[in-house]
Amino acid sequence: MGQRIRPVRYEPPAGVTGEIELTSLARMRARSGPHEFVAPQRLGFDLLVTIESGRAVHTVDFTGHPLAPGDLLWVRAGQVQQWGAVEDVEGPVFLFTPSAIDGAAWELIRSAGVATPNHWAAGTVAGTPAAAALATALATAAAPDTNLRDAALVRALAAALLLLVMAVPEGSGRRPPTHPAFVWFREELEKSFSTRHQVAEYAARLGYSARTLNRLARENTGSSAKQLIDERIVLEAKRQLAHGRDPVARIAAELGFDDASNFSKYFQHRTGTTPAAFREQVRTA
Repeated sequence: MGQRIRPVRYEPPAGVTGEIELTSLARMRARSGPHEFVAPQRLGFDLLVTIESGRAVHTVDFTGHPLAPGDLLWVRAGQVQQWGAVEDVEGPVFLFTPSAIDGAAWELIRSAGVATPNHWAAGTVAGTPAAAALATALATAAAPDTNLRDAALVRALAAALLLLVMAVPEGSGRRPPTHPAFVWFREELEKSFSTRHQVAEYAARLGYSARTLNRLARENTGSSAKQLIDERIVLEAKRQLAHGRDPVARIAAELGFDDASNFSKYFQHRTGTTPAAFREQVRTA
């Protein structure tokens, strides 16, 4: 079996209750050691970092984000990240699991993932309601450890995340989804992209027509439902090709293709390059 992307689970230190931990980049480095930040990671929790000092580049799913003081970085569970010069940056870090946030709030947060960026530059965050809500969450987390504090922290962090989600960049053509059918489609896509490749399969499972799913997808993302399915499959393929050593045939099988040839044609049609060529390009770079 080839090398895989290393999964990282939420494992708070002794004394931390609940599923929200406020720590810092300095404490993370001391707790985990330098080896922890070398290989690509697939997080089993969300990571929200405020950069207070230093500069580095943090990569999330093939996009490098240059970090500077005042910037905000939000890496979501399931995404693949790779740390850059983590020793050069400092700042507070929230680590939290989906179950830590109120169910209704989390449904809105997760459903808008398609429109939510990973990185906010300092100038786009400072002075906004999201920045104020995040400051409240930081202050709440630093308060004496009580059950009342934990409940207040959940509300404060959820408010900060919702305000970030709602702040869709102007001119992006995207907005946070509001129709339940689109929310369900996004959730089902995340669970089933490796076994369901056609819009009709999702429509049948959700009880809506393919036409309705396509309309809602275009309204919320500017892309068709089929394009969203293809984007999710290609993203996972790129992750495995770039960060793992499994042969193309094994990756094809894991993504629901009956043979490597069909997978290669599918990948090349949507990316302009073959799986083998993509892997070589990424590793050479």
